[in-house]
Amino acid sequence: MEPLAGLQTVGPLLRWTAAGLLGALANLALDGRPVVFPRMERGRLYLGFVGNLVVSLCMAYVVDQDFRTSFFAAVCGTTTLRALKLRLEEAFERERKELEEDREPR
Repeated sequence: MEPLAGLQTVGPLLRWTAAGLLGALANLALDGRPVVFPRMERGRLYLGFVGNLVVSLCMAYVVDQDFRTSFFAAVCGTTTLRALKLRLEEAFERERKELEEDREPR
């Protein structure tokens, strides 16, 4: 009997939710990070695990009805979005520094 055969009997929504939740937990495990709950720091809201979970669930719902591909999308999708976010932040920081350098009197 296939190990994931029981997931085929439940509805697709539950399958995708399970894949997204496991994908979010796998992301934390792969990065060696703990589960962090949402919090406010210096007037900013940090979603912590909830943010990771929302992205993982969305990726699992969007990709496919199969548990395995939904799980894979949940793991890879959040990693890809995190890398994209870091690239965007670095690009904005680089542009901000260039603008500041151009404004300095010579």
